[in-house]
Parts: sequence; C-alpha cells; structure tokens
Amino acid sequence: MRKGIGLLLIVAGLLIVFYPQLQKIAFDRDQKQLVASFEQLGDTELLEQLSSNSDEAAVVQEYTQKNDEQSKLLDGARGIMKIDKIDFEMVVFEGDSPAVLSKGIGMIEPEKEFGVNNIGLAGHRALSKGKQFNRLGELRVDDEIEVMTRKGIYNFVIVDTFVVHQSEVSVLKDTEEPLITLVTCTPLGTANPPDRLIVQAKLKK
Repeated sequence: MRKGIGLLLIVAGLLIVFYPQLQKIAFDRDQKQLVASFEQLGDTELLEQLSSNSDEAAVVQEYTQKNDEQSKLLDGARGIMKIDKIDFEMVVFEGDSPAVLSKGIGMIEPEKEFGVNNIGLAGHRALSKGKQFNRLGELRVDDEIEVMTRKGIYNFVIVDTFVVHQSEVSVLKDTEEPLITLVTCTPLGTANPPDRLIVQAKLKK
C-alpha cells in the first residue's frame, strides 16, 4: 500500500515538473498547424489539376473539406509574425479576448491595417521558454520582425522597448509612419502584473 502511494506521489511530482514543457510541445504543434494552414490559403494548384484528374469528384470533395477545416481553424486570422532572433513564429488573430490569446497573438484593433497604422499586438507570457511572448524581453533596437499577410510581407525594425502601466494606451495611437506595437505582461511569472512590456518597430522603407 505504501509503495503504491509512493509511486503515485512520484508520478504526480514528475507531471508537475514536466507539465509546462509538455504544454509547450502541444502549443508549438498547434502553432505549426495554424501557420501551415495560413500559408496554404489561396493555394489553387490542386484546382488547376482537376481537369486532368480522372477522379475529379473525389479530388474536389477532398479539396473542399480541407479548405473548410482550414477556414474554421483560421477564423479571424490576419497573418503570421516571425522574429528570427527569438525563434518566434505565430499566427495573428483579430481581437484580444482570452480565447484569441490562448491560440495566438491578438490584434488589439482589427480595423487597422499593416503598413498603414500603428498595429497593437498582444500576447501572453508563460514560464515555458519560447512560448508566446515569453522571450520578448530579449529583443533590442534594430532587431527585425516580419509580418506576412494575404496582402504581402511587411518588414519592421525595432526602434524602442520600454515598460508602461497597463492603463497607458497612448502607445497604440497612430503616428506619421506605420508601426507595430507588441504588448505583453511584465515582469514574467508575476500574477496579474500591473505593467506592460512594449516593443515598438517601424516599417522598413
């Protein structure tokens, strides 16, 4: 009986220790699927082959089903953000609700346009290294950020990083030049922190 309890305690301890890492593995897997789906949107190669395919009906059905699944998965997706320096690649979704932030980066004001406005992008920070905006604090001035949307690829260069109170929303105001403003909680690992880490980058000419 004691051996059984001891074994259960060991297993429980291992789960507690490794749970953040397992969670990160699952999150990374989901992100790769989202990124791959976004990159495939608008792919017409399969449709172009239909006329020469002997089993046209089956191909059409497969293509339609695949696109329907991608559409549900990418509901509200606006693009993919990549930051090579911190090995970051995630899908940007419209809005900043808990549901949105649980699966990707949230576009705080969805009515704005990349390459035109100051785009506020919110993301969580987790204790698992490399998850979501966890490594945002490693970025420095002149580091680069890439955003790929259906309209094109936008390259930004970081011009400032700083910390503000959570009530300071003026960082999201439009300026004379297009920006992206990354927003996340700070310090890392603190429950309900009142401050926000800000990383601002301007569009490269």
